[in-house]
Amino acid sequence: MVPFILSLIIYCIHTLSSAAEEEKAYLALSFGKTTGDYIQFTPADMSPFQSSFTGCAWIKRQHDAPNPMILHFHPYDEIIMGSNGYWNQAKINLQVRGRFPGKNVWFHYCLSWSAGGEQKVYINGEVVGSKSASSSNLRMGGHISIGMNARGKSTGYSDYVFGGQLFKLNLFSEVLSSSEIRQMSEAGMCSSIEMEHETRKLKWERILTEPRYGNVVEFVPAECTSYIMAKLDKMMSLLKEI
Repeated sequence: MVPFILSLIIYCIHTLSSAAEEEKAYLALSFGKTTGDYIQFTPADMSPFQSSFTGCAWIKRQHDAPNPMILHFHPYDEIIMGSNGYWNQAKINLQVRGRFPGKNVWFHYCLSWSAGGEQKVYINGEVVGSKSASSSNLRMGGHISIGMNARGKSTGYSDYVFGGQLFKLNLFSEVLSSSEIRQMSEAGMCSSIEMEHETRKLKWERILTEPRYGNVVEFVPAECTSYIMAKLDKMMSLLKEI
């Protein structure tokens, strides 16, 4: 009996620790609506995404910028994520003008790409645009900007600020299937389904630790507070029963 109780205690402690780590991933970020409100960092290694990747996030627009920029991998304009229009110099960009939902509504967005294959944009689990991709791999080096165009804070790029709320931005090192993306979308923003995917290489938890500039504030989405508390309450109940 004693070994069983000890095992249960160890299990609960481990689960509580995992829940606490998972809770960090349930922080969202709110971005102001100027070119000075962004995150910028140099990723340690972009090679997992050199020939294919999928980027997904939950987005709530709160600003009228015509081309809200979510992620920009620069200096070579290799990746553009989130632009409602397009940035015609980017290797990976796809015009989906008019397909973004309106302001103040959470929606699920994914961009997938493979060298020599296709680029696709998904909104709420459905393909809204696709085109052929060039056969060349991504060039390495450079930095990632989130919330604005990576070229700088020039007012000339004010059309490309994000100005909204961002949650669970992750990059996967393969082209996720349509069914996987649909499953993520249908599971909802509070699900942990994408966190368990083995090809998730650039993680939201990592992005949350990167330098922020201007008006970028973290918060727990109201939609997820009850989900988090329910998980923690369940673990506490298990401990009380020992």
